[in-house]
Parts: sequence; C-alpha cells; structure tokens
Amino acid sequence: MVRTATSKDIPAISKLYREQFREMAKLIPDFIKEGEQSNEFLEKTVSDDNSDILVYENEGEIVGFILLQAKTRPDFSFMLPGKYCYIMDIIVTGTHRGKGFGTALMNAAKKWAKEKECSFINLDVLVNNPGAIKLYEKLGFIPKAQKMYCKL
Repeated sequence: MVRTATSKDIPAISKLYREQFREMAKLIPDFIKEGEQSNEFLEKTVSDDNSDILVYENEGEIVGFILLQAKTRPDFSFMLPGKYCYIMDIIVTGTHRGKGFGTALMNAAKKWAKEKECSFINLDVLVNNPGAIKLYEKLGFIPKAQKMYCKL
C-alpha cells in the first residue's frame, strides 16, 4: 500500500537511504559514498507543501519510498513556463524488488504530480542501473539528456 509519509516514518526512510547510498557508492564511487540522509532534510520534505515522500508499506513494514518535489521552471525567455515534478529519489529494498512495489510508487508519483498541476515528471537515473532504466521505460519515460563527466 502506498501512502504519504509522516515524521514517524523518518527512521524507516533513513534506513532505506543508507541502502540506497551503499548501492550508489558501488555504481558511482567517484561521486557517492556510503552515508546518511539528513533528518532535517527529511522533516522539511514531509512538511513542505511542494514536496512529499510516498512510502510503500507491506505487512506493516516500509519497504520503499519515492521523494517528490513540485518545481517551477526557471523564468527564462526561451523556456516554456509551468510546473513539473522532480523525482529526487526512489528505492525499494533489495528483498522486495520485482514485486511491483516500484511500479506502484511511480504510479502514485504520477497521480501526485497531476494533483500538483505539474505538466511532466523529471528524474535522473544512472546509466549503469539497467533495472531502474527498464522500469522507467516500461512506465513511459524517455531519455531527454545525458550527463557526462571526465575524471581528472
């Protein structure tokens, strides 16, 4: 079941963030190391009107979450105006992957974004994370840009 997180869910979300950072550190060790997400950041996210954390609760345990932010496009003369939803983070714990929980979180994110009057959803995905890419493509996401870097 997907629901909106509250402050009481922050310890479980923090545990999932530790798992996410551990996995990301393996995928991009030049940029990410194992660590913690700030409780202050999580508290602000669950209390802000333009952001939310949706959690997937399975048999009383939070096994995944998605962090959403409603943003306004910059006021540049060449950009189309409007709001969009940015998916900052999504994770389903390793033992619960492949059961449809990520799809449920993404579908809930689409509903949340529509309620916030967003015209599209943006997210970043690591190019060496084929499972996530496959999920996003299955849900109708298409590539828009590619970030690149050069290690010195």
